Amino acid sequence: MRILLVTAGFLPESIGGVELHVRGIARELLRAHQVLVFCRGADPRRPEFALERYTVDGIDVARLNYLFGDCTSFERIYRNPAIRARFTEVLAEFRPDVVHVHHLTCLSTDLIDAAREHGAGVVMTLHDFWMGCPRGQRMTPDLSLCQDIEPERCASCLARMWGGWFGHGRDLEQLAAYHDWIRGLLSRADRLVTPSASSREVFARYGIPRERTSVVENGLDHAPFRALARAPADVFRFGFIGTVLPTKGVHVLIEAFALLGRAGARLDVHGEVLPWHEVGDYAARLEALARGAGGRVRFHGRYAQEDLPRLLGALDALVVPSLWYEAFCLTLREGFLAGVPVLVSNLGAMAEGVEDGVTALLFEPGNAAALAAQMARVMDDADLRARLVASPKHVRTIAENAAALEAIYCSLARGAR
Repeated sequence: MRILLVTAGFLPESIGGVELHVRGIARELLRAHQVLVFCRGADPRRPEFALERYTVDGIDVARLNYLFGDCTSFERIYRNPAIRARFTEVLAEFRPDVVHVHHLTCLSTDLIDAAREHGAGVVMTLHDFWMGCPRGQRMTPDLSLCQDIEPERCASCLARMWGGWFGHGRDLEQLAAYHDWIRGLLSRADRLVTPSASSREVFARYGIPRERTSVVENGLDHAPFRALARAPADVFRFGFIGTVLPTKGVHVLIEAFALLGRAGARLDVHGEVLPWHEVGDYAARLEALARGAGGRVRFHGRYAQEDLPRLLGALDALVVPSLWYEAFCLTLREGFLAGVPVLVSNLGAMAEGVEDGVTALLFEPGNAAALAAQMARVMDDADLRARLVASPKHVRTIAENAAALEAIYCSLARGAR
């Protein structure tokens, strides 16, 4: 088969959970199929809409340069004729049997329609909630979780992010057109995939029938964790690993660590602090909170993916304090593979992926006192730590993940071609 994978960004320019997942899937599929990745780039030195072809890790990539130079309306955020036109050129050249869309932010949602018009089977994995929430994570600027879509609340939220397009009288009309378009588009994909059942339920509340959505759990490469060596220390090391955003709850973790108040403990924060919509002062806020923890919080910044096993091997407990649902929670599984006790928010895909007190410890999301209590518990009880590490856990391999997707591709390619 000829398989086209579509994602918002890709290596080496963009490194994140979805990008690494797409790389892993592409590597597996290349064993038996022809694969091309289509993504968006943001190089200010290159012309708008320029297409660049390159190869990374043996994967062929077509990267479209887009810097939002023509973005003059809210609709252009999710429907862009120029991007669709360049994508159509890639379709004509590569002639895919199947197009698997992983993310369309910074691209154009109607790439799904373009692929269908080409005659390809279309699969879309919903890695977050951007289809239905322009912020992507169903969270407002004050970090309130949106369990359901409420247009009036959306308008207020988006006015803070895009004041030029919202807050001027047409908010509900714009949002009605947006939601009608997104729901219709999702209905036109041949198959929808979510990496967790809880994520499927979020989209069911949005109006996407459960029977249209398959749950296909993401896979990980187990090999880097097999020879992991644990590094001892004279302090108890709590850690956070991942992109540092307000929705990831790192501020809650630092508050909890300060409440813990243990001189024999340290908190290591691994990950880059990135801008989050209109929030630009998160790094300063975290540093101020850290000063209240007696200088025992260390910020290590961005890390290379190949360093992840080593970083996990230097922790005594991993904390996943996310405030949003998480569609899968890769970090949780990485902690499992590394043999580190994990403390995780009792919410969405995070809670779905654990058995409380057996494979991990749950705590109320956003509750620093509740997290501090679990941190004290895991720090003080060596037997508990040993049980958490030794408990059987299922973490799907990337090969198993690719095989499940390949079965979907085969059924669609036969029907569509």
